[in-house]
Amino acid sequence: MKLRPVNDKIVVRPNEKNEEEVTASGIVLPDTVDSGKLLEGEVMAVGEGMYSANGTLIPVICNVGDTILYNKHAQLHEYDDDLVIMSVNEVLSILESN
Repeated sequence: MKLRPVNDKIVVRPNEKNEEEVTASGIVLPDTVDSGKLLEGEVMAVGEGMYSANGTLIPVICNVGDTILYNKHAQLHEYDDDLVIMSVNEVLSILESN
């Protein structure tokens, strides 16, 4: 099955290193602890965008294959163990190689 997000939604595969955070002494921090660290993920599918009040299409700012940064407390909807669906408004930055 293939996901086709609508409007301003994107499908993201979080990088595996986002799984858990461990302190230098080896203590595993729960998800409720806010370290301020951003998470990375790869964009797998992108919606067409949203329409403004006057009917102009506002396109999504990222593309399939982009690596993005987002907050671990962003409004995410887990699709399965491998993918999340989020609004493009949750994207804080797109990583670009020089």
